[in-house]
Amino acid sequence: MPQDKKSPRMQHLHRFSGAFVVILLLVAVFFSVATITTPSVVAAATHPIEYQIGCPPSMVNDGSLDYFKAHGFSVVYLVVPDTGTYQAELNKIKSLGMRPIIDVETVIWNGGQLQSTPITSFASYFQSLKNAGWEYVASEGGRAGDLDYMAQYFKGYVNYNCDQCGLWKDMYKHSFTVTNSWESYYTSEWPYIQTGSKEAAALGKQNGILAGLWEYGSDGKDYNPILTNSKNSGSPSYKSMLDWSYENGVGFTHFHVWCGSNSQGLSRYKALGFEEIVANLQTYYPATSSAKTQTSVALSASTTTPSPYQYVTFTATLTSGGNPLSGKSVSIYHYVNGVRYYDITANTDANGQVKLMKSWAGAAQFQYYAATPGDSSYAASTSSELVINVQ
Repeated sequence: MPQDKKSPRMQHLHRFSGAFVVILLLVAVFFSVATITTPSVVAAATHPIEYQIGCPPSMVNDGSLDYFKAHGFSVVYLVVPDTGTYQAELNKIKSLGMRPIIDVETVIWNGGQLQSTPITSFASYFQSLKNAGWEYVASEGGRAGDLDYMAQYFKGYVNYNCDQCGLWKDMYKHSFTVTNSWESYYTSEWPYIQTGSKEAAALGKQNGILAGLWEYGSDGKDYNPILTNSKNSGSPSYKSMLDWSYENGVGFTHFHVWCGSNSQGLSRYKALGFEEIVANLQTYYPATSSAKTQTSVALSASTTTPSPYQYVTFTATLTSGGNPLSGKSVSIYHYVNGVRYYDITANTDANGQVKLMKSWAGAAQFQYYAATPGDSSYAASTSSELVINVQ
């Protein structure tokens, strides 16, 4: 209707309606702009994991571990070239409050070159490592029966799994295997890692990522495309693999950087961009070492050579930084034919101790340990083996 044909009331109503519509439009625009320009703040879920470094003895002795310790790394795999016990390096790792694991791959396997050498040939070597205080071993590959034999000397085995190579005769799910460190280099391996880690997790094994300290070869070929992806927002990357593990109930527990025998591992680590990669990962996957205080459990006995029916008093002492921890759960247990039996689980007293009295009817030998599961503030730890010989 033309303007001059409207009644005064209709003209007023029209003007009011027009103004109201304009106001509504302005309000709608305001909220639209506010919605676009105001980011929603959602707390990202974080999962603390261990950061681990695999390195030669030279990197233990040149001070490189101080850098890794300061950047959240708490586990050291000592990659050894020979049958030495490396007692000094073991002591150095422990003095830094880091957990030591010895990588015996070169000595017992050497890329398959020693495949025909019986595992029993290394009995004295394994015993020397045990005597020195090494409790856990690691390797990639081996012969059928290797893990059954090594279980006589060590508490557990960390399996470097190159997945696409055939899962190494099911070593990734062997009862002696406590952790699988999945070698993560080629994107084609990722489906195999997903399958294997799911199977291992279903058996109660821990799983994580092993990242090799290399990239382009002299031939120009990229030998570590997952590292390249991690720097260039490609997929899969180290972060996307960790993300997948928590989305699918596997829950990778570590990120392991493996320098191998490269004595220049720290400088290569920095040159390849791992500093930035790890810093970014720790935003979403903080280091457990920064979240928990390290602990130590020691187990002693009033005698290790009792007579039948003679009572032995075991004392487990839990400390942190040399100070006793009271009110923390500690278990004392032993093994019989590879089966773990818990003798006592109790909270520590004011001296950080749990005690147990025990006697046996006849001659026998037992291996005893003490352990704490840790809690939200303190890390888990296990004592050295204590052998009881009933005369």
